Amino acid sequence: MVRKFNRRSFLRSAGLAAAGSVLAACAPAAVQPQVPSQAPSTQTAAPKEATPTQASSTQTAAPKEATPTIAPATSAEGIALQYWVAWSGDYVKAWDQMQKTDEYKEIMGNNVLTVKGSMYAEAFLPALAAGNPPDLGGNGFYYLDYMARGVLQPIDDLVAISKIVKKEDFIPGNWESSFYKGAQYGVPANECFERDALVYNSSMVEKAGLDPKTPPVTWAEVLDWHKKLTKFDSAGNLTQIGLDPYDSIGGSMNPIDGFFAGESWGFTYFDQATSKFDLDNDKMANIFDTYAEFYKVVGPDKMAGMRSVEGQGTWGGSYFAAVQAMVIDGYWHCQWTEQAKPEVAKVSVYTWAPVTEARRGVKMQYPGGHLICLFKDSKHHTEAFKVAEFLQTKSACDILFDLRGFLPARPAYLKTVDKYTFPGLDFFFNSLDEATEWEKMVPCVIADFVQNQFNTLGESVYRGNMDSKAAVAQMQKACTEEWQKTGLA
Repeated sequence: MVRKFNRRSFLRSAGLAAAGSVLAACAPAAVQPQVPSQAPSTQTAAPKEATPTQASSTQTAAPKEATPTIAPATSAEGIALQYWVAWSGDYVKAWDQMQKTDEYKEIMGNNVLTVKGSMYAEAFLPALAAGNPPDLGGNGFYYLDYMARGVLQPIDDLVAISKIVKKEDFIPGNWESSFYKGAQYGVPANECFERDALVYNSSMVEKAGLDPKTPPVTWAEVLDWHKKLTKFDSAGNLTQIGLDPYDSIGGSMNPIDGFFAGESWGFTYFDQATSKFDLDNDKMANIFDTYAEFYKVVGPDKMAGMRSVEGQGTWGGSYFAAVQAMVIDGYWHCQWTEQAKPEVAKVSVYTWAPVTEARRGVKMQYPGGHLICLFKDSKHHTEAFKVAEFLQTKSACDILFDLRGFLPARPAYLKTVDKYTFPGLDFFFNSLDEATEWEKMVPCVIADFVQNQFNTLGESVYRGNMDSKAAVAQMQKACTEEWQKTGLA
């Protein structure tokens, strides 16, 4: 679910409260999500020999993990801390359990933490404008945007003396996402791990006369499956679709989840070194054209009609309902499906996300995820940082995995997880070793604006209101102008 907000309002400190809301997270606020989180990466046609972590993917049991050395809390009297997140429901309830653990008590001491869920930019921005933000935030805002605006507290000094938060203990891609222009502003925590997989319902695939044991690997092959899986009744009403490429990760364009289409086609849309966009190109045009083909098979209005039915929204709804046979999504989909529809989970197959014919054979993966960030205007940075430290402990990670299916960016912890906990989770663990190309986050500060352009212009193309060449030219112009207006270019 993409929430927009006006950067120009953000630039005027007095106008912070007038801005709209931003993308919340990739993880859902409920068991049946109707939501994600946008940047491409540099890649070549040839696969790369690289992996983000040395975590083994062959384990079936859960070996014990040594808990990181804990630095005791420094506050004797106790300080009241506010932690705001967009997640709600089980995530907030998880803190009732976490605050009872020995590790929490040892790290946090007498400090009192209040966790407030369902907090989006509508709450963050007025608090920032008033100079009274929470002590820390976990999601509900674009991390890079807030880093660039100077409202987050650099934490390099706190990390330097931490016994728990150490660079070598994190997946490199996640660790790198916590930096902006050389300074560190966050700690990977809560929900991290891998984003890219093509998921399909093997029962629906088999009924369509396709071989569920031979999954498609290119967009042309996925489109062929889509055509055979899309069905209408005798009156011409849509009853089933193959794939909506704009659904879930397939339509993402943000640093948390990556710009999936750009990764699939093999190009980067923004270069931080030159501060320039590269959107007006043949690959971007081909993305719009290819995605449009899927909509033309279904019919744009019929696709929209299907989405309007309760329980058939994006980010899982229509897949759980067995109305959509395929979806491109991340590791969380395993737990979501198991909780929402166990019978669908049993017939779900996870495989490599599709690539173009020129990139056939590339097995790509994106190590995305969230951060814990401290706010510059809050008063208790040292104490608030301990929340980020606690979230690295085994107690915290176990509770979040059990309740939400969240996984951290810590290889040592990943080694303790049974990869067969949920159907399909083993694919993501195996891909730690099997992926041939690991994507990197591109630090585009106006990613939410770019996402909006991607969605809006994509619809113009699949509805036949604009050709792809004109769409990418307009996207390039609009994003460049918006970037210039921020004063950060």
